Amino acid sequence: MATTTKPNKKAAATAAATPPAIEPHVPAGKRMMFATSPDSPFADKYSIEGEEAVLAEFLADRARHFNEADPHFERWIELLDRKDRLETMQTNFKIFKGAEAVVGQKEALSMNALGSLENQQVDQMALHTKEAFRMFMGRGSDPDKKLQPIIGGKRIAAALRALWMLTNNDNPYADWGLLRHEQTMKEVAKILNKHIEDAQGALNQQKARGLTFSVLQSSSPQVLNLGFKSPYGYAVAQLVSDFDYFVRLQKTLERKNLRSDSQVRQVITETTRVIRRVFNETARFDRWLMRDEMKGLSRADFVPDGPKDGVKRVQFAAEVFGPCPSEVYSAKLQPRHSRRRIQISPEERRLLHAVGDEMHRMERAAESGELDEAGMEAIAAKLV
Repeated sequence: MATTTKPNKKAAATAAATPPAIEPHVPAGKRMMFATSPDSPFADKYSIEGEEAVLAEFLADRARHFNEADPHFERWIELLDRKDRLETMQTNFKIFKGAEAVVGQKEALSMNALGSLENQQVDQMALHTKEAFRMFMGRGSDPDKKLQPIIGGKRIAAALRALWMLTNNDNPYADWGLLRHEQTMKEVAKILNKHIEDAQGALNQQKARGLTFSVLQSSSPQVLNLGFKSPYGYAVAQLVSDFDYFVRLQKTLERKNLRSDSQVRQVITETTRVIRRVFNETARFDRWLMRDEMKGLSRADFVPDGPKDGVKRVQFAAEVFGPCPSEVYSAKLQPRHSRRRIQISPEERRLLHAVGDEMHRMERAAESGELDEAGMEAIAAKLV
């Protein structure tokens, strides 16, 4: 007598709860061959670009698209399917904000609700000396024409922000202006630090002998709210703050009879002049590059056969500032902060590198004396 086996309810429930396995996609016909690429988004490395190259003739002849007997017909159908799948993958990537598969859509979309980063409190700078306050404020045109205008830190912070914004246009002269400002500010910082260390050293010598002198400070220091819109504004604030402390130390040495009036006056005057020279040069970059006809200047203006307006911009910039250094143009040297986010094709990148190399060759030849003035103009003509 045949035996009957009772169904295992637990096993059946487990089988019902287990979803069917998802078979990996297999191209139409196991014998189908297709181009591959290591950069392919598909698991089997299927290359859409490679297949388009292989099927170029087939794709150009629309009559063949309806002939199922054509040996390329199945590959064409597969190509269409892969393009649809790639589009779906790209759409899902955008919807899920590039999150990993374990992240839910609601979690991914919450990224859109993130606000911008803001200061928890107002940034402030306390100043104790009139010299530092003037360094920050500057001075406008005197109605009586008795005093010369002074470019102040607040004005330079705005100029630096303008140059910083111009880097978003891939402007090499804006990069150069920022780089020159950064380099000269490093030199100014060295000067200030040396004077500060010397002054502190003089005070420490007195302390070692039993005299403790306090550093002078204002009985009513003025606190200024900052709120700069670029990183360079805060660099200016740091400079002014250091200069303020430097002046306090110098006047402390004067008050405590460790320096003469003329010595203190001279060191403050010389340091002030160095800083103002830097400010004047930075303001010059801002004044010319922010003209309406120059705002569109970019690295693309330097390539051969560029737009006429671009050629004029390059010529004008070269006349005002001199030739842009090749290392700046090729972005080998970049400012500390930049908004440059340029996505260009490989062909455009090669062209820009070629222009940069030509500029570098011209610089080297000029330094070695291989080129006379006529030769320099001939090479420059190739660039613009």
